[in-house]
Amino acid sequence: MLIMAACVLAIGGCSRVSIAYNTADFFAKQYAIDYLDLASDQVRRWEPRLEQELARHRSQELPHLAAFFDQTLGASRAGFDAVNMACLTSAFLALYKRHARLAVALAAPLLADLTPAQLRALERRFREEAEEDEADLAKRDTAWEKEKRARRYIEAIEDWTGPLRPGQAHIVRHVTGRMPESEAAVVDYRTRKRRQLIERLKRGAGEREIAAFMTSWLVDFSDLPPRLRRAGDEIEARVSELFIRLDASLDAAQQARLEKRLEQLRDDLLRLQKRPRLAPLPCQR
Repeated sequence: MLIMAACVLAIGGCSRVSIAYNTADFFAKQYAIDYLDLASDQVRRWEPRLEQELARHRSQELPHLAAFFDQTLGASRAGFDAVNMACLTSAFLALYKRHARLAVALAAPLLADLTPAQLRALERRFREEAEEDEADLAKRDTAWEKEKRARRYIEAIEDWTGPLRPGQAHIVRHVTGRMPESEAAVVDYRTRKRRQLIERLKRGAGEREIAAFMTSWLVDFSDLPPRLRRAGDEIEARVSELFIRLDASLDAAQQARLEKRLEQLRDDLLRLQKRPRLAPLPCQR
């Protein structure tokens, strides 16, 4: 889960970023209510934590998000290469971890407050989702999945650059087609970690223990299977290759659209701050 960074990447556009950010509390609350079937008193107990974490996000995390898009803009203007892609990958991972910690801080008190009936419902939901995942894996067509993945990448890239030419679409298909097939390992790992979470909740684990478990799982990747770690490294390499190869193929209009979008996102994220600033990033040229 990429949380806020993924949301910002997905929506784009000046007013849409502001609207999405300023209504984040509503959507976070509604998602929690729907997924965990929360009672009104549980929501009331949680709301101060939600407000606290969103306030912290505005003051501490928005500068990091703005800085990431500023760094990406600089890399685009200089030309994507192995060095600045390594910097962007490092910055992106740092962003993910910061936002994963936010998710843990919001989820842990809710999970610790579940009633036995709600816990049984969550366990049932996890089981049903695992069964659906297994059924999907059983009928997967590798060639179709590769094409679907390529189309997904093409659509996402075109939102930033405008329509890709046939040769550019070929680059996307060639690079994404060499990404590892790791979905089965992801499903197996997620199912195992969810079972471990349910076991802790059943024996009455408190908020601190739940937060520690989820941080180890979702932030630190402490027991990530070697196969998934290798797959993650390979996907990073392919994404870097994709940036570099596509960058070399962009025409003036595509380049201008990409840089305008990056500028808008950076500026939107600065405007959302009370004291606009760009945070220092893990790696800058």
